[in-house]
Amino acid sequence: MGSRCNARIPASRCLSGFRQRSVAVLMVSPSPAAKQAPQAAPVDVEALLAQSPIFGLLPESARARLAAVSRLESYDCKTLLNAADQPLVWLRLVLHGHIEIMARSAAGEEAALIDVGPGGWVTWVACFAEQAPEHDFVSSAQLRCLALPTSAVRQAGQQHPQIFPSIIEAIGVRLRLLMEWTGQSVMLAPEQRMARLLHVLARANGSVEGNRASLLSTQQALARLARCSRQSANTLLRNLERRQLLRVSYGRYDIDDMAALAAFTEQELP
Repeated sequence: MGSRCNARIPASRCLSGFRQRSVAVLMVSPSPAAKQAPQAAPVDVEALLAQSPIFGLLPESARARLAAVSRLESYDCKTLLNAADQPLVWLRLVLHGHIEIMARSAAGEEAALIDVGPGGWVTWVACFAEQAPEHDFVSSAQLRCLALPTSAVRQAGQQHPQIFPSIIEAIGVRLRLLMEWTGQSVMLAPEQRMARLLHVLARANGSVEGNRASLLSTQQALARLARCSRQSANTLLRNLERRQLLRVSYGRYDIDDMAALAAFTEQELP
């Protein structure tokens, strides 16, 4: 059921001033502040790993070893999980909320490259790459996740290499989405570029259910990814809403017809 550590986790920092803060580890004694949040339902870590397309390929004994060194985390505010240029110590599976992968300029400007939602791992590349990730990993408020030590995951891969094709496939899905966005974004009109960006982000975040999707983001973040001003992004989003391709609310974008949104990006506009 995961590790039984009662210690505070000092490596994470609340983004309101980057203060040091404690993080509640589910299934153990939380801090007084964490007790104010609703109690999370118990999680059977071994069963969760068995359902994974990757860890489900491991023998039961190997999954039990991973579960024994895992921890279940809960973050009540936006929190820096792993800073850029720092080795990744934990591979996290999002259970509730999302984790943002952030780019940051030398001047301190930042943009969310991708939000990883429930069912997504953060991240396979950083887990196995020798070089530390170049981006910040930031939790949403009310994030719950399963964390596995990257050292234990790498050891499991060395002992059971049958999991690597599935890991490569998972990395390949995100690489194809990145190439799709990079290639098509330079050839599309601004309104179609924004539509394609929303379509790619929804698929990358794992927020698609059937032909519908919901995306959590700020206009500023979308503007940076679409290479336009926030005012232009607002205009483009409202235009898509008028075309009934999108429903815009504060920090949330609901797509009722993913196929129609994709078809719009392939039309010849007047």
